[in-house]
Amino acid sequence: MVRHNRQRGFTLIEIMVAMAIMALIGVGALSLLNAATSTGDKIKTDGDRLNNVQRAFLFISNDIQQLTDRQVRDEYGDLIPSLKSDLQASAPYVRFTRLGRRNPAQLRRSNLEHLVYSVEDKVLVRTSYTYPDGMPESMGLKRPILNNVEDMKLSFFDGEEWRDYWPLTENPEDAGYRDKPNAIKIQLELSDYGMIERLYVIAEIETEKASL
Repeated sequence: MVRHNRQRGFTLIEIMVAMAIMALIGVGALSLLNAATSTGDKIKTDGDRLNNVQRAFLFISNDIQQLTDRQVRDEYGDLIPSLKSDLQASAPYVRFTRLGRRNPAQLRRSNLEHLVYSVEDKVLVRTSYTYPDGMPESMGLKRPILNNVEDMKLSFFDGEEWRDYWPLTENPEDAGYRDKPNAIKIQLELSDYGMIERLYVIAEIETEKASL
């Protein structure tokens, strides 16, 4: 008896079923990869945002802790209080003079720095002036430190109650014109995080230590 060995191949239907299974596996793997990539991107974005928020408040904290009661003069020679806020302006701001300006090159210059924090087009901007006195507004060095800021609010504790403005008097001849509050409360309303609040107690720093 003669036996004939015949090799039986795959049918067209079997090939199509196998291709369909491979396609489903590929789609599932691609979906998992996309989900993992999106999750990783979101974690990185959220982490960067949180770092930016923390960095902005670190800037504010370092500046406020060096607040001094030394008054400065604007470009016209008019006295500016050591701390002044205007939250009703089109760009809410607070301006003050601080000690401890960095001088790594050991140059012969003042260690005072006049600063303005303002919200402009939903960006918290830190503006610094090279010299505390007589600097035109246009000469300030602006540095954006936080975006997506909807609003900025400040409160000042005078030892008895919280005030929503400072100084308490607009007369440069009054002693209170150069007073410092006991504490400052800053609220930033962010588009993604909502309202964030920080409270800073003002340290007593002797004006005589300032290099004028």
